[in-house]
Amino acid sequence: MAPYRAAIVGCGSIGHAHMDGYRLVDGVDVVAIADPVLEAREHYLEQYPDLSLQAFGTVEEMIETAKPDIVSVCTWHLLHPALTIAAARTGVKAVICEKPMAIGMGAADSMVEACDASGTKLIISHQRRFTPGWERAKQLIAEGVIGAPQFVTNKVREGLTNWGTHTIDGSRFVIGDPRAEWVMGAVERRTDRFERDTAIEDACMGLIHFEGGVQLFIQSDLMAEGATAGAFQIRGTDGHMEVTETTVRILNGDGWRDADVELDDNYQGIGGSTNAAQVQELIAWLEGGPEHRGSGHKARDTVEVMMALYESARRNEVVRLPLEEKGYPLELMIGEGKLPVREEGRYDIRSFLSWKGIDRDAYRELRDQGIGHHQAMRQLHEETS
Repeated sequence: MAPYRAAIVGCGSIGHAHMDGYRLVDGVDVVAIADPVLEAREHYLEQYPDLSLQAFGTVEEMIETAKPDIVSVCTWHLLHPALTIAAARTGVKAVICEKPMAIGMGAADSMVEACDASGTKLIISHQRRFTPGWERAKQLIAEGVIGAPQFVTNKVREGLTNWGTHTIDGSRFVIGDPRAEWVMGAVERRTDRFERDTAIEDACMGLIHFEGGVQLFIQSDLMAEGATAGAFQIRGTDGHMEVTETTVRILNGDGWRDADVELDDNYQGIGGSTNAAQVQELIAWLEGGPEHRGSGHKARDTVEVMMALYESARRNEVVRLPLEEKGYPLELMIGEGKLPVREEGRYDIRSFLSWKGIDRDAYRELRDQGIGHHQAMRQLHEETS
């Protein structure tokens, strides 16, 4: 029996990604899963016939019966705080919560406080911190290859809290996790746009000023070309760097060059190798090692940057941190009438993941045919629309 027992909450695609990571780590056994949807639980169990998994409809029952040491929270973000806090209160050793950590600083800080109070190690699954390109870039920045970082640029889409959380967090990681001092943001919301039941903007941009003087500029949903959650550019005093999950390019007085990036032959990218690496570092932390690079304390700073961007747009001024507003500033703006919808009709860019109106038997048949969760849900929603 392995020394650590793990359990996964949420049997969708991200729940499978966490399983992929756990299975690459010696010393961890996944013993249980939880999901309120019976069909999701049943199909999940069918994918892992070699494991003796227990399946539950509620997190509370899962923790009480299976008694895991580590709980992965792989649900939609509005559920993250309640599930993380519930797990922490039972005294589990660690929680791995998916990104974005939370919507609003009150929610994010409540997760950190609950885990600190119970002694639970909390990490947020910004697993791209373990991609070889980002790790190599961090090393090169520390070595001064492009001098002192001055300016970082991000370009994303599909919502600031969705893709933007990765690039903001990744940029902070590579340049040494500085704390933000002030933020200036702008937001557009002409349509009633949501992402997994969370109100989001149609477009936004923001300038973040960190301690030490380095700045980050992010644009979201302003142009699709080049928009990605896994890449950014860094300008330094002595050069320029382009970073992706697997590559690092450097420009200085000698021209462009590709930095050596160690890429294992078995590298699986997001969901495999990176999820395994974050679990391995968590175990090291549990056993007395240094704080995890994706700890809840670091991740709440990324949430604060995003919430401050929205709050800046709400107040039409620079927002200095720490952020006083504990709610979700974008939602507050909507409620205050500051972002009137000009094109009526609520829609969710991840609506295909909703179980509402889905034929459960048809879902099971598609999954039995080897069709992935996202593709199966898309197909069934198209058939009912």
